[in-house]
Amino acid sequence: MRYAPGAILGCCLLASASLYAEESPTIPTFTAHYELLRNGKMKVGEVKRTTTVQENGAITFESYSKTTGLAALFIKDKITERSTYILDGNTIQPQNYLYDRKGGKRSRVVKLNFDWTNKNVTNAINGAPWQMEISPGTQDKLSYQLQLMLDLQAGLTQFDYPVADGGTLKAYRFTLLGEETIKTPMGKIETIKIKRERAADSKRKTTIWFAKSLRYLPVRIKQGKSDKEFVTLEIKKVEGI
Repeated sequence: MRYAPGAILGCCLLASASLYAEESPTIPTFTAHYELLRNGKMKVGEVKRTTTVQENGAITFESYSKTTGLAALFIKDKITERSTYILDGNTIQPQNYLYDRKGGKRSRVVKLNFDWTNKNVTNAINGAPWQMEISPGTQDKLSYQLQLMLDLQAGLTQFDYPVADGGTLKAYRFTLLGEETIKTPMGKIETIKIKRERAADSKRKTTIWFAKSLRYLPVRIKQGKSDKEFVTLEIKKVEGI
């Protein structure tokens, strides 16, 4: 469930969070390039994300990552994530999701097929399919970031999504921390900072910075078990927004 803006963060933050509130929330077609950093310093990979519109009107959001530099000498990971969805009003409705990781013993393929008529999803991990029920608004592990973009454009300040993750339906809850201007390879960017509330069965912390001037595109994603051991996805270049 997503909630309408409240007064808890003050009028100044709400005004900036509603930058696009007078326009219809939308996800533009874009190509964004990121670098993957370990502990904020050492570059270990590159990530390219794109959105494209299919002939049938569905939209594909794809993320492709690979290790680079010294890391590539030891771990030759290549990961493709792909979410195909349609829009139901301002709600993203995933149709298919793919996670394909290639890298020796770490190889793994996950496929999700959403059946909204029967309210279930078929989950195939390494070729072994099974089904589970889903609730309205369910996202996949990639599409929820686009839903956050839409909800921030709409001026929302609280976020709660059911996500098909690891064979179960998990609650992804986010807290709005406020505004922050961050320094990136693209220069200084004014952002809205959001933290995912850590689930009881997870040791990882996730924080996302969304650029106000780029329709709240994620420009930094930080994830890790502690402030000493983490990885960061940092924007380098974006086209189409």
